[in-house]
Amino acid sequence: MCGITGFVTSDPSLALEGGLRRAVASLEHRGPDDAGCWLDGDGVGLGHRRLSVLDLSDAAHQPMHAGDGRFTITYNGEIYNFADVRRELVARGHAFRGTGDTEVILAAFLEWGPDAVQRFVGMFAIALWDAREQELLLVRDRVGVKPLYYGWDGKTLWFGSEMKALRAYPHWTPELDMTALGEYLQYGYIAAPRSIYRSVRKLEPGCRLRLVRGEQPRVDRYWSVVDPARPPLAGDDAALEAQLEELLVDAFKLRMVSDVPVGVYLSGGIDSSLVTSLLAKHTSARLSTFTIGFDSARHDESGFAAEVAKHVGTDHTGYILTVGEALQIARGWGDLFDEPFGDPSGIPTLLVSRLAREKVKVVLSADGGDELFSGYSVYDDALARIERFANIPAGPASLISAGLDVVNVDGVRSLLGDMGLSPRNRGLITRRIRRSRAILKNHSPAGIYDAAISYWLPEEVAALLGNYQNPRALMDAYPGTPAEQMCQWDFDNYLPEDVLTKVDRTTMAVSLEGREPMLDHRVAEFAFRLPLRLRRGPLGPKHILKRILYRHVPRQLVDRPKQGFTIPLEAWLRGELGDLVQDHLSDERVRAAGIFNPVVVRHRVEDFYAGDGKLTVMLWYLLAFEMWRDAGSGTAGGPEV
Repeated sequence: MCGITGFVTSDPSLALEGGLRRAVASLEHRGPDDAGCWLDGDGVGLGHRRLSVLDLSDAAHQPMHAGDGRFTITYNGEIYNFADVRRELVARGHAFRGTGDTEVILAAFLEWGPDAVQRFVGMFAIALWDAREQELLLVRDRVGVKPLYYGWDGKTLWFGSEMKALRAYPHWTPELDMTALGEYLQYGYIAAPRSIYRSVRKLEPGCRLRLVRGEQPRVDRYWSVVDPARPPLAGDDAALEAQLEELLVDAFKLRMVSDVPVGVYLSGGIDSSLVTSLLAKHTSARLSTFTIGFDSARHDESGFAAEVAKHVGTDHTGYILTVGEALQIARGWGDLFDEPFGDPSGIPTLLVSRLAREKVKVVLSADGGDELFSGYSVYDDALARIERFANIPAGPASLISAGLDVVNVDGVRSLLGDMGLSPRNRGLITRRIRRSRAILKNHSPAGIYDAAISYWLPEEVAALLGNYQNPRALMDAYPGTPAEQMCQWDFDNYLPEDVLTKVDRTTMAVSLEGREPMLDHRVAEFAFRLPLRLRRGPLGPKHILKRILYRHVPRQLVDRPKQGFTIPLEAWLRGELGDLVQDHLSDERVRAAGIFNPVVVRHRVEDFYAGDGKLTVMLWYLLAFEMWRDAGSGTAGGPEV
């Protein structure tokens, strides 16, 4: 795991060497073991920070060259099947100096060109300069485990693993993208290809960017999880179950390949218990597992994790997160995520990363099971609503929607207050009006699901920002039933931009490599080809995973209500984190910034502290944005907007 950055320019007046060195320095946390810069003297520069995991020798130093200087690479990630690819290349006449995977990537591109990426099983963000063709190739892994940002101004393209690397270049000109900000408020994250800045893009998962010097960059997709060329799987349920377990074991074992110690995050849920139990059975080394718990019984799963660890026989470390530690992490939120990011489970994820880093340098995180095997509880809620609304004809729905359109929700809020209703009940009624209005305007399955996963509804975002239209394609852009479409939409959006972003930033903040065994692309392809009855079956969500897990841990540890990685955020915001809210969301500050409508912000803050806990996440999104903005205030190139 590493950090990468670089540039290609056709503007001879730009002096970018200093910017490259500053960009490399800004990524030190991603790779404290080594650093490298390479410039060709003619407008091309590549930089690298190294976290040594495979081939700890100097032979793995980057940027690395091959083909008599034709190719130069800077690369972040791991190619887990590099040994197999290497053997094939040796048979074709290639020789290798070291024992790592970077040399293998270079030789693969020499042998097979840009399509070499199809042979890789792994996570990666690759930048490859071809001196002969004067072409830069950027590649992001299929699922989006590794991030890759880039900017383009017509003459210069610059890129980096994090936004802070791009800020280091002298022609950085930040301009807030208000549509992206609205998207963040609605969902809690900003999906590729957008970023919070107009001038910066994210390369989408499964995509490549090519830039021939003097031309425009071109982006193409080399992989998608759903492909008509991969038909639905046939066979009886037991055979499919056996095939999946075999795939999972291979994927999990591949991610244990390392020259340094490896651990596993164990929450006690289905996915992490499956990763831990299968690895314990199929590897010889005793596993180290790590769990974060809370002093709130409603949010704490650490006891279940300890039971799984005891049954499997791991070297288990647990820790209870204190509110003081949460406050300390929250104060550094803006710098940690480098872009507005709303998932508060980043707080315990950072702490469990610190915990793991004391013992290991690589950790496995069991993300992806919910998207692959239909595990989220919101799917149940949305499907129930879809069934209810399916019986409402379009005509009456439009009439009801038109009637709700004329309702002044703020006026209703004031009237309910005059009638003596509590803030909680006022909020419940006004939110019901807004959510019903949103669903009735588009009561298709896609519209219903979009309303179910939105915290600030588009109507509320528009009131907060002055104007907003959701820029995203909804789930009906995907094939299949609504249950299948939800999984596909989340796989392409929520998974890379929320879940994997959280894991990447929190692990890299402590120089820890995070790996995602459930997200092997072969497992993902297999999962999306399964009959829906095996993903949502008699055992409920994740039916087939539960069937496999029953063979490895006691059934009582599997058959329990799903909690997810939730935190006592409402209690924290009412307690020790309350000062952050008062500081960052005060009337004075909001008016001075000129971004949010101060009346809307004030109403949300007042209603929350008067008892409306349903506003918790909406309030956190505002606070997280302001902490991000504050992280760069008064610094050159920071996130001033």
